[in-house]
Amino acid sequence: MSAFLGISLWITLATVVPGLVTIAVLYWSIVVVNAAWIPVLRATLVETSEWIWAGLGIFTMVMTQTLGILLEQLLVSKKWLGPEQLPVEIAEGIDPYGETKINLKPYYEYQGLYILLSELREDEDSQGHLKRALAQFFLTNNTLISFSVGILFTLVNLVLFYSDSALLPAGLYILFLLIVLLVSFKVARIRFKVMGQALWAARRRRLKLWRDEHPPAILQAS
Repeated sequence: MSAFLGISLWITLATVVPGLVTIAVLYWSIVVVNAAWIPVLRATLVETSEWIWAGLGIFTMVMTQTLGILLEQLLVSKKWLGPEQLPVEIAEGIDPYGETKINLKPYYEYQGLYILLSELREDEDSQGHLKRALAQFFLTNNTLISFSVGILFTLVNLVLFYSDSALLPAGLYILFLLIVLLVSFKVARIRFKVMGQALWAARRRRLKLWRDEHPPAILQAS
């Protein structure tokens, strides 16, 4: 049951929420550029099967996640989420192994992300801190697609249905989405670092436990 709930949470944070954000920014793009479309959309909504609209909503959610995966790979491959190595200081007494300074390599930790998640036992992340850090990163990454699509869609609408009255509200809306996009990208870089720290801690702990359970043969012989 807990595994099912975990999968549901991942789907919600990585697909449903960003997809709903995409639908919202597209809707307000229509409002600020050509509000006359709204009654037409409402009439279409009444006359069209609920399954069609549900399918369009699911399509938007899936495409947001799909583009988010491509964006994630681009940001990681180009190393745009921060430096390859980050010096991290840990206050004395926090780390159980006595570490106070580490040289974090977030891109290195990212390479083993899905292997670590697949092998992770439930008791090794009982509070869900690691999964929460990962979910926050992927949620932020996918909403970058939502805001980017909103900006592009608004520009296309403005070109196709240009009017002097729509220029100012559309410009302000694009500026708003651009600011949110830049802030979200900053947050994505922060969350990538946090994700790297969580992966480092989980990987190191698993290695320590494995070594404790499999002592070298020379120690066994003695």
